[in-house]
Amino acid sequence: MVTSGDIPGLGLPDIDAHSSLGGLGAVELNSPSLDLDNDGVADSLSMSDPDSTSIWSDYDHDGIADHVTIVEEDGDYAAWEYHRHPDGTSEWRRTDQGNLGK
Repeated sequence: MVTSGDIPGLGLPDIDAHSSLGGLGAVELNSPSLDLDNDGVADSLSMSDPDSTSIWSDYDHDGIADHVTIVEEDGDYAAWEYHRHPDGTSEWRRTDQGNLGK
């Protein structure tokens, strides 16, 4: 499992709006600092660089990211949800993508 402590910076995988996330697996969020669902519990981390901003969220508070959204400087964006299956396998499914200017 990829953990947020394994990667420099905020420790999150470097992805872009065109990434497949096919082999990514679970991503642990060690220290969420944003409360995006306004339930009083920090559930998300945001990471920005000159090319993009990504937001990783753990809405069920189990320490594993459930959702990621990325918006690139050129307006391209994408969102994925993490799904665990009863047989023990898991996958990231793209739920949205496009360009903010189109």
